[in-house]
Amino acid sequence: MDIINDVFPFASTNINQEGEDSVPTPMDSVEFEQYEQLLKNANQELYPRCESFSILTAIVELMHGKIKYRLSNLCFDYFLGVFKRMLPKDNCLPKDQRHAQKVLNGLGLGYEKIHAYKNNCMLFYKENETLDTCPICKELRFKMTSHNRMTKIPQKVMCYLPLKPRLQRLYMSTHTAIDMRWHKEKRVDDDVMSHPVDGEAWKKFDRTFPKFAANPRNVRLGLATDGFNLYRVLNQHHNTWPIFVFPYNLPPWKCMKKEYMMMTVLITEDPGKSIDVYLRPLVDELKDLWTNGMHTYDKSTRKMFTLRAAVMWTMNDFPTYAMVFGWSTKGYMACPICMEDVTSCWHAGKVCYPGHRRWLPWDHEWREKDKEFDGNTGHRLRPREWSGDEILEQLNRLDFASFEKIVTRTRPSTHLNWTHKPMFFELPYWSKLKLRHNLDVMHVEKNVFDILMGTILDIEGKTKDTIKARLDLERMGIRRGLWMNKDGDKARRDLEFFFP
Repeated sequence: MDIINDVFPFASTNINQEGEDSVPTPMDSVEFEQYEQLLKNANQELYPRCESFSILTAIVELMHGKIKYRLSNLCFDYFLGVFKRMLPKDNCLPKDQRHAQKVLNGLGLGYEKIHAYKNNCMLFYKENETLDTCPICKELRFKMTSHNRMTKIPQKVMCYLPLKPRLQRLYMSTHTAIDMRWHKEKRVDDDVMSHPVDGEAWKKFDRTFPKFAANPRNVRLGLATDGFNLYRVLNQHHNTWPIFVFPYNLPPWKCMKKEYMMMTVLITEDPGKSIDVYLRPLVDELKDLWTNGMHTYDKSTRKMFTLRAAVMWTMNDFPTYAMVFGWSTKGYMACPICMEDVTSCWHAGKVCYPGHRRWLPWDHEWREKDKEFDGNTGHRLRPREWSGDEILEQLNRLDFASFEKIVTRTRPSTHLNWTHKPMFFELPYWSKLKLRHNLDVMHVEKNVFDILMGTILDIEGKTKDTIKARLDLERMGIRRGLWMNKDGDKARRDLEFFFP
């Protein structure tokens, strides 16, 4: 009953809106039917004269165990069948997981299946929801083998889990509702970076949007995505791409726990730059949350308020950075910070990016050294910092091919390394953010560690002290002691560190 009262708080009590007296919040017909059905299941005994379990209690307990101990659907169906046979014949326990899930749908635990075009042109969504053929590539919505079936099989399916009900759910529990104001009311400002609220990006956002920052219940979100092989078989061409959001209002010991990680989109293949196609429902919901907000019940104050939300930044590895930012992280202009002002060259069979001394202070002693680096002194200034408005203005001047069109590998010189205009720029506040994208620490640490230890221990396949690297040193005329030793017609590499 506590769960039902949290999901439908205004079904059992009158809730006052802020600034108004004794104004009850009505329920629409769909919500009322869900509430009535859940109430019936909560009061109906699992079997006659059963005093300890109702239908809803039994299902909630069993589903909680399924998730906690990671039971598969087949295993769960088997045990449900066993329990149903063990109970009296007139019991009301569902016979499988699918029927149990239908009982819980009223709690807001469902998701939407949105069909996608075969070539990632767009989604069968909103104005295209009733189409059976792609208007661009003319591909069919359903597989050819499904024409004679009662249930047609779509070419692609994306799972979308609406964000609004889960943000509302954070305020349905008294403890969570109080913690959602931690960043404003309980944080200790001791000049120590212990939470994103201590960072300059958060503070600049508050200065830019003071009306949003005035209400500590407005939600700040982080967004992360990456692909992985669901079946752990490396030779299979299958990737699953979940997209998660994290509420940063919570204290640091809670905001990164899995209980508060909200998966919003599940893509069943590598979307590439077409990730914006699959982000469309989420971006539409985020725009509405920023512009209009949604009426939400705060259990701690027992009042209604208008909840708004904003995505502060994304977190990705470097290849995914290219997908969400729209700047290719390959080639001679791979750096999304330096852009066309990058320093790059071909070295040891790869494109390398020297010139990092430009980030040092102007009078740093390393700027004058040449042989210790690439044979040149470093007197270049650090690259300019592009604001979000300048990047948006630059993107608006470019004409990108649509996702459904086949484009050549060669981009026009005017496009630099831009591949597409990110959909996140449709958010009214995105161009005003100081920090829009982050690189996750795990991949950076692993790559640096692998390169460092592989070179020091001279691990085959991991070391960067290769024959090509030594020949490049000779070609550049630096570090003579590391050049290749020529023994007749053969070149021999001495086993010594690559470092000076």
